[in-house]
Amino acid sequence: MVTTGMDDAQGQPGSAGGRFTGTPTSPSASQSTGLSLGPQRRFLTILFCDLSDSTRLAASMEAEDYAELLGALRGLHTEVIPRHGGMVTRIQGDGVLAIFGHPVAGEDDGRRAVEAALELHARVVDVWPTHSRLSPRPHLAFHSGIHSGLVLIDDGDLIRGRVELIGDAPNVAARLSDLAGRGEILASEGSLGPESRFFVTQADGPVQLQGRDEPVHVLRIRGHAGVATGYQARILRDNLPFCGREGELARLQAALDEACAGRSQRLALCAGPGMGKTRLVQRFIELTGGRGSDASRDVRVVQSYCENYLGAQPLQPVRQWLWHLFDIQTELAHGADPSALLQQRLQRLDPALLLHLPALAQAVSPAVLRDSGARATVQALCAAVRALCVVLAQQRPLLIVVDDWQWVDDASRQVVDQLRQIEGLPLLLLLATRSVGQADARLSNTQLLHLAPLPSPDAASAVAALLPGVNPFVVANIVRYSGGNPLFIEELCHEATRTGTGQAQRALEGSAWLDSLIEARIARLPAPLIDALRCAAVIGAVLPTWLLQALTGLTPADPIWHQLASEDLLFADDHSGRLRFKHGITRDVVYQGVGARERRALHQRAAEALHQHAGPDGADDICELLAYHHGAAGHAAEAARYAELAGDKALASSALDRAQVHYGAALQALDQLPASAAVDARWNAIAQRLGLVCVFDPSRDQLATMHQAVARARAGGDLAALARAEYWLGYIAYAVGDAAAAIRHSERALGVAQRLDDQPLVLQIGATLGQARAACGDYAAALRLLDAAIAAQRLGRRGKRPPVGIAYSLACKASVLADQGQFADAHACFEEAIAGVQGAAHEVEGSVLCWRSGTFLWQGCWQQALDAAQAARQIAQRVHSVYVYAMASSLAAYADWRL
Repeated sequence: MVTTGMDDAQGQPGSAGGRFTGTPTSPSASQSTGLSLGPQRRFLTILFCDLSDSTRLAASMEAEDYAELLGALRGLHTEVIPRHGGMVTRIQGDGVLAIFGHPVAGEDDGRRAVEAALELHARVVDVWPTHSRLSPRPHLAFHSGIHSGLVLIDDGDLIRGRVELIGDAPNVAARLSDLAGRGEILASEGSLGPESRFFVTQADGPVQLQGRDEPVHVLRIRGHAGVATGYQARILRDNLPFCGREGELARLQAALDEACAGRSQRLALCAGPGMGKTRLVQRFIELTGGRGSDASRDVRVVQSYCENYLGAQPLQPVRQWLWHLFDIQTELAHGADPSALLQQRLQRLDPALLLHLPALAQAVSPAVLRDSGARATVQALCAAVRALCVVLAQQRPLLIVVDDWQWVDDASRQVVDQLRQIEGLPLLLLLATRSVGQADARLSNTQLLHLAPLPSPDAASAVAALLPGVNPFVVANIVRYSGGNPLFIEELCHEATRTGTGQAQRALEGSAWLDSLIEARIARLPAPLIDALRCAAVIGAVLPTWLLQALTGLTPADPIWHQLASEDLLFADDHSGRLRFKHGITRDVVYQGVGARERRALHQRAAEALHQHAGPDGADDICELLAYHHGAAGHAAEAARYAELAGDKALASSALDRAQVHYGAALQALDQLPASAAVDARWNAIAQRLGLVCVFDPSRDQLATMHQAVARARAGGDLAALARAEYWLGYIAYAVGDAAAAIRHSERALGVAQRLDDQPLVLQIGATLGQARAACGDYAAALRLLDAAIAAQRLGRRGKRPPVGIAYSLACKASVLADQGQFADAHACFEEAIAGVQGAAHEVEGSVLCWRSGTFLWQGCWQQALDAAQAARQIAQRVHSVYVYAMASSLAAYADWRL
């Protein structure tokens, strides 16, 4: 097949100015009107399906017979794919390209694509031209590839197909189809997520595809698993430990206590997708099983759920109740007579219930209740179920649970409404739903229990349970990015384990199913809310209300913001005058859906509004925001200026991680400017500050930047910049453990600094050389260099700034003395070093304490080693140094083990 993908996507144009009008530029608007609105960014699932061995088959058949075969295959594609919610966008020869998620975004598009592929693979064996005389008849088989991702979708034509798809996702799906063998279905793991539980899969691990830098984690679909519903899949996937929710659990238990006392209760548990409704209900049911030792206090639990996937039958929750109560589902599946089964059980329960036997028998029948919408049928069933529940509640307390109530059918709604009217009996009716909509107006007197996101401490506990031993920076990152949504927490932890990354945003790059779920939820909102949300996403995760008004024309009191808050998307920040996205993931998905041109225009307007708001003297206070908006608007010079300022502010406050990000952004922005001596000089100046940040939180990724600094300085003949670039390159090499490279680059730096007669830099380089020599075990040379650096640093010390250079040189000297057994002299050096930086909230204090902890370990002073390491770890957390935290944790763990 010919793929329809291209490397880059272009966004749709957007208005660059004017008051916000709620113009329907969103996906939901096109869905509701059916009109084409030009290119749209959408999260789609792509299915490529080809006939295996088609070339050989075509060569062996008469042309007319092969044409008939292709016609039969087209009929199969156009029958099966739409039934699973997909759209056939192109049929070319024996292959088909289908998309899931357009025009209506679905929460289970990945599952639907796999279900469609499985049905196609199963049914193709029966396809064959009626007039073909080819003997023996070959066994037909498909091979398929499935992948999800962000796609630019536009109207097609006779050449491009029904729609045109531009982006990486179609290419990946096509590559997976090419990799699939005869009869195989390959799907990217990210396109399925937890819905992989519906299928028997084999993980093929990461696969490197042509033209892609990052590998794709691939699942080989073997067939259906023993999971029939989304509810069952969630139960199987639920790895998150139950934490928090004590208040909500207490509310549920209080309602059950009231019911057990004979006061019927009705409760609706409301929360958005992924907030842990099912988990809370399951925990409540587990606790309910042990309530009281008196048999009269035992609670009968009747549990059910609603399903929205294709094939969901009418009266689904009611049928589940009856199957469960009478324990007849297995017998019905083997062809038993529903009336005979129910007659026996109703007779034992209460003979008066036999009056309702016909309605109950029809409801439990395995066949679909065809006339479920008939008024008389539903009324009879309502009376029957009500009478049954009254009898059951009179025997012992009855808890009736319906999960995913938002998918309920009208007939089930009428039955449940009858149960809601039961009074004076020990009955608790519990509905778990995403929201109480207009169709649920009859539940207006039901108690509503809204489930909020997990508080940060509970969310952190959940992350720590799923990622045992992970450092607090990863925990904080996941908690912040997830917004306390349990589903997001679980998926972020899953992806962090799979990809080995602690960056929440990077970890989610492979979770396209979650992007689709979020987009489906957003797409159901009215168009004005979507447009306001898109403007908010461009601003960022934190939303000053004045900036929102500048971009949208909507005042802070406008009902749109209250509606978005009620949808669990935004909330009021602790600081007045600001809103926040509740979940960072949601913000990123909405932002990616904004067209490139529209996005740049909005960023430009945001930057202009920020300058106007701050005035000529206040821009430095909002430099981080200005760097972000200027960079996204394509203003490289302004982006570099404000990113540099933001990096300086972060460095001054020892926020090392933020400083690295801002300095890196400044360098990237400068790379976009025309080459000049001035740009090179500025680039190198920023690189020097980045080097200072990196030595306290080093990684090998930073070496490339410093090599580039060396090359720029050498090309420009800037000896001062060259000396410092070589110095920082040597220092980072030392910090990541490459002492030989550290010595090599430091000696080069020293030679240039001596030519320049830059004595402060000569002494600085001497200290680093001493540290590198110490790391190589060349202690005599190390002590000479370190003593000279310490003496010079003492003489040259000025001002009130903490002597961090002296402190680190003293700590390194102390480690050399300690390794030679001179512990008294070593601790004297440590005492001097710590006295100079103690309480300064500087990262070097953590490094010194790590050195000292190691010395205590050499001495066998386990408790002192543990105390020093724990103090270093606290400092590392405070200054956001992953490197120091890792060292301190290793030292503390060893000391603790020895203790």
